[in-house]
Amino acid sequence: MISAEVIKGVQELLEDQGVTQNTGERFGDYVARGLGITGAQAEALLSALHDGADVDAAARTAGIDTSAVNHDLLTRFARAIGSTLGRAGL
Repeated sequence: MISAEVIKGVQELLEDQGVTQNTGERFGDYVARGLGITGAQAEALLSALHDGADVDAAARTAGIDTSAVNHDLLTRFARAIGSTLGRAGL
C-alpha cells in the first residue's frame, strides 16, 4: 500500500506540472493522466517505485515505453518516493 506521505509527494510533483486532481478521481487515474499512461500502468509504476525499484525497472514492470513519457518526471517521482521512504540513490 502506498503511504500518505508518498501520495502527498506525488501530488506536489503533478501540481508543479499544472495537473490537479479532480474531485472523486482515483489516485492511480490522476497519476496516469499526469504522465499520459493508463491507470493500470500508473498503479504498477507507483507500486514498483514504492517497493524500491529504480525508474527504468519500475517502468518496465509497468509496461511503460519511457521514450513516450517524460523521463525527467518519472525520475522526479522516484526521487520523491525514495526520499519519502528514506531511500537514497534513486
